[in-house]
Amino acid sequence: MKLVFVGGGAHRVLAISRSILALPGALESGEICLCDLNLARAEAMGRMLRQSPEFRASGGRITWTTSLDEALPGADVVAIIMPAAPKEFFLRARGRALHHGFISSDNVSPTGALCGVNVAPILLDLARRMERHCPEAWLLNFVNPVAVLSGMINNHTRIRCLGVCAGFINHLWDIPRLFGRDEEASQLQVETAGINHLSFILKGRWENQDLLPALEKRLAAPDWQPPQLQPWWGESGQRNITRSVKRLARFWRELGVLVFSTEGDGMDHLMYDEVVETERARHRDLTDAEIADSVATTATRRAELDKTFQAWLDRPLDDAFWAEHWKTDPRFKRADEDIFVRIFAALAGVCEARVATSYLNRGAIAGIKDRHVVEYTQTIRGRSLAPVTPGLEIPDVVQGITCGIAAHQTALGDALAHDDPRELARALLTYPIAPYSRPLRALYRELLSLSCCSFTPAARQAASHL
Repeated sequence: MKLVFVGGGAHRVLAISRSILALPGALESGEICLCDLNLARAEAMGRMLRQSPEFRASGGRITWTTSLDEALPGADVVAIIMPAAPKEFFLRARGRALHHGFISSDNVSPTGALCGVNVAPILLDLARRMERHCPEAWLLNFVNPVAVLSGMINNHTRIRCLGVCAGFINHLWDIPRLFGRDEEASQLQVETAGINHLSFILKGRWENQDLLPALEKRLAAPDWQPPQLQPWWGESGQRNITRSVKRLARFWRELGVLVFSTEGDGMDHLMYDEVVETERARHRDLTDAEIADSVATTATRRAELDKTFQAWLDRPLDDAFWAEHWKTDPRFKRADEDIFVRIFAALAGVCEARVATSYLNRGAIAGIKDRHVVEYTQTIRGRSLAPVTPGLEIPDVVQGITCGIAAHQTALGDALAHDDPRELARALLTYPIAPYSRPLRALYRELLSLSCCSFTPAARQAASHL
């Protein structure tokens, strides 16, 4: 097996790769190739992986390059990890979105749609190169908006693309927290359906009980509170976790739905006006100088992180280091439950994998077109992928928002594949919060005018059709 990481210098690659290298037989005589435009980062990651105990026991190879055309031949799996847009875009876009009455994020939002417009040419070029060099390889896309890009590639190229999200494992922590314990339930299995960042758990088992009735009983208790959290989460982490768990409880009590992945922009769609009002009160537009300073600070921080990472390269790292150092630097922790690891294990024939990714519906969820991109629980056996239970039904209370977002994201992927300005304008306006409205049109025109993104000429022309 050969695995290619595009964006192979990203620090999360260490955790994922260590866990993949630990899979029995998965990379024996195989290869992990790290492809990154910043060769120094790819080399640092490769050298670090070569020091890991998992690599020493694997029998595989670690290589690095800046050239896709060198990396892709012979690949079985290609994984891409990169930001969807520059930080300056988010800093400028957030205030504009809030002013017009919309949330801002890199995924399920109008700004998320523009992230797709920005990054689509890169993903489409990657898929076309894969068609030439490794047409049977699977593409695992971690770049947001994952559903938009998955639809674009699956509907308009010969490459099979799964949109993957780190939030896949959130429920393994969130469900135990709803029941009063801050711990990971690694063996928990659920069935889900929806769209990325806003899928819903439809069934599951919790401690030999049906999950949803047990949750109803638990949350009916008048004294329910989130549990005490482990100290290693840190102050900010504990605050965010507590807010998310409280939201899960609220949505269950008010709407009777259990959200699968506690991702903010997805859950915001169940309380949209409230979120916009709260964020407006907190927001202050930054000056050009403040934006430039923030971008520079981020670049400095990234350089510092690279420096602290690379400082370990010339030191002997024994098994004790690998077993303990992650407690002070989480970059060195393995990610055995990560969705990349599960998928690679199945494709390598090590085991069957049960995952949730963004992919063409094809009968997985009732009431949604087959070519629309949705997120649902799937089983991967070798190179076969199928829904665990075909024809799942979304709860009526969230059926409309689910279908609307799925249609919007699929139409956007179509327009980006065609690079057609009129089609793109129409797809953007299908965002199901105030669709076709003057505020939505005005917001998109402002976002398309920003010079910090690499929009194609056709994409910029879409503004004249809004």
